[in-house]
Amino acid sequence: MAIRENKTLIVLFYIGISLFALVCLVPFALAVAGSLSTESKLAAEGYSFLPRGFTFDTYRFMFGSKAEQIVHGYLISVVATALGTACSVLVTTAYAYVITAKGFRFRNHFAFLAYFTMLFSGGTLPWYILCTKYYHLDDTLAGLFLPYLLNVFLMYLQANYFKSIPHEIVESAQMDGAGHMLVFFRIMLPLGQVGLVTISLFYALQFWNDFYLPLMLVSDEKLFTIQYMMYYMMSNIQYLASGNSAQISGVTVAPPLETAKMAMTCLTVLPIAILYPFLQRYFVRGIIVGSVKG
Repeated sequence: MAIRENKTLIVLFYIGISLFALVCLVPFALAVAGSLSTESKLAAEGYSFLPRGFTFDTYRFMFGSKAEQIVHGYLISVVATALGTACSVLVTTAYAYVITAKGFRFRNHFAFLAYFTMLFSGGTLPWYILCTKYYHLDDTLAGLFLPYLLNVFLMYLQANYFKSIPHEIVESAQMDGAGHMLVFFRIMLPLGQVGLVTISLFYALQFWNDFYLPLMLVSDEKLFTIQYMMYYMMSNIQYLASGNSAQISGVTVAPPLETAKMAMTCLTVLPIAILYPFLQRYFVRGIIVGSVKG
């Protein structure tokens, strides 16, 4: 009887998860269908799961004169994501090792300093002044990832992985003459690979989807990420669609406003949508293991 009840609960659980997954896919399906619809039919008939008047005109409009800028925006996003992820993982794992190293007498102080930043923030204006006037990160590639080098939540997540590693392994290495650098790179990092993959994925998603740093620190179009470039292009399209510029050189301009929004959404989400199904297991395993160990 108990086995039958357990099977029923499992079936209900999978049904609930499947329904939830379908609900999460609805916005993306509407965005894809909307980007492949005509502007007139979309405005008249609304959104649907199938394109209304199937056409690639919106993508032709976007890639007609801005193809080079869009490709460059993708390149900047890829570079910022790669550099930011690599540097952030190094800083995060190093900090996590420091607060878990039993031979370091100030590890509790460093752990408190990190935790303190989760409770209190200096505010946007002091942060902006610090980044621009003192660190000179405005209009630089470093400004797209340096302010995000340490995520305290991910640092504690990685620290739990390090705590789960038997201390006897570290003691044996230290008795053989290994220093902290050797222990960190040759023992802690290889044994904490699941944690490394997990925080790397979180950082990669953060840098790829980030809109705040380009908005605050970048004014040079050569450093626009794909997300910020989509916003910039959307602003221009909205301006063209406004009454002030309804006609240019006697020709009425009717840019695809709504379908362009959907196309921009697809262009920015598509890389993550392709990769996420292959990487999802690391998210689940990393969060569960990192939260219960240590």
